[in-house]
Amino acid sequence: MKSNLLYGDKELLKKIADGDEHAFSSLYRAYVPRLIPLVKSMTKDEGLVKEVIQDTFTRLWLQRERLAEVEYPHTYILRVASYVCVNYIRRSAIGVRIMHEMERRTSEETNPTEDSIALKDLERIIRDGISQLTNSQRNIYRLSREEGLTIPEIAERLGISPNTVKNTLVTSLKSIREYAKKAGYPITLFFCWIFI
Repeated sequence: MKSNLLYGDKELLKKIADGDEHAFSSLYRAYVPRLIPLVKSMTKDEGLVKEVIQDTFTRLWLQRERLAEVEYPHTYILRVASYVCVNYIRRSAIGVRIMHEMERRTSEETNPTEDSIALKDLERIIRDGISQLTNSQRNIYRLSREEGLTIPEIAERLGISPNTVKNTLVTSLKSIREYAKKAGYPITLFFCWIFI
């Protein structure tokens, strides 16, 4: 019975690789119930379940041309979902660290309004610094920071080497840091990496 399911899933993936939206809908309906327990157990957040599953299937569709070569569809789909969960958890953890740092600084400062204005000004300076990047730097930066893609994923999407992506990110972050420094905000590269 399991081999029939495996065969059926492999056929679905081949059809999806050819752009068959009906096959994609069938796969979606078949796998959502299987993914819900995995996503719930990994994220510990029922509110994220739908979002993570949507993101998982969006990635599968966007990278559908690779699906025809997948030998073990169930394992592959679970791996993609797990990876998406880890990205959400990572982004959430970074957000929590930033909030804790901001709360700590606010509690130590005597004027929270002044800090709030300074933070907004810093955010504006950082946005301005990002706008000063070259198109390729800005593209790689946004894929990393806004879409949460890893260096290998960015490299694959853009058809460039992971080292090029890594070097471009380092250069971009250094450029943003220098821009902020010139504007009177000496932020460390570490803070820049987390905050931006």
